[in-house]
Amino acid sequence: MVKIAAIDLGSNSTRLLIAEISGEDFNILEKSHVVTKMAEGLEENGFISDDSRKRVIKTLKTFLKQIKKHEVSQVFAVGTAAMRDSTNTNEFIDEIKRKIDIEVEVITGQQEGIITSLGVLHFMENLQNYLIVDIGGRSTEFIYEDNNKVISHSIDLGVVTLTEKYFSELPATKDKIIKAEQEVLEKVNNLKIPNSKLLIGVAGTATSLGSIYLEQDRFDESEVHNIEISQLELINIKNTIRDFNEPEIIIKFKGVDPKRAKTITSGIVILENIMKRYENSSIIISKNDILEGLILKKY
Repeated sequence: MVKIAAIDLGSNSTRLLIAEISGEDFNILEKSHVVTKMAEGLEENGFISDDSRKRVIKTLKTFLKQIKKHEVSQVFAVGTAAMRDSTNTNEFIDEIKRKIDIEVEVITGQQEGIITSLGVLHFMENLQNYLIVDIGGRSTEFIYEDNNKVISHSIDLGVVTLTEKYFSELPATKDKIIKAEQEVLEKVNNLKIPNSKLLIGVAGTATSLGSIYLEQDRFDESEVHNIEISQLELINIKNTIRDFNEPEIIIKFKGVDPKRAKTITSGIVILENIMKRYENSSIIISKNDILEGLILKKY
């Protein structure tokens, strides 16, 4: 048996998975996430801010304690859209190496999608005609299979950037919601992906949506995993949440991380319009994603 850690330095959150691997057995020992908002201000400034870097470094120091406690053999860490787009990424990677002694690999949007598919497909067997959607802080990945080959498309659309544009004040005005929906559809319509695929949602927006749907008092990903939410049910959730400000979202939806309260509205708007575009009547939530995929890619 070998213990492996995977770290995802995302645009909205920094996440850790520690697992024990033995042959075909994949035993999750610990899973943590912290909303670090690495992409905050990136659209305007072009670089990862000092405050964002401090939040990520603080979180990684906490993760390092967990890694040492479990006596992990290897650590795989990747950076995604925020690190792809920032002008000071190399400087930040050097800082992480110096302070935390962790090597970070910045991966492309296509790589991100393919690694995510490994995590999803391993734990959701016999999936056919699927479309995996991973809504991140700064990008969204669309992953599907064509002629026995996994295809991944990444577009510049995420909950942090959309929130900064249209949902900086909650509840958002009807005009801003309409503009946000128009931007989402414009970007999604440019993708040449066949319709009527089984939609699988991963990562923070999808799992938070699952928690809202189940009316959880406390987030439990094991309950969220594999649930199916119809487009009508998603629209009903959106119509409820769009009238709430940030404190009201925190109070009403106890299973949602309070730090996601600011961005959950934009995430649901993105997801709803993806479902409309691809004629999906429902979405299935997966708790597994790029973190599991990182480990499965190596083992």
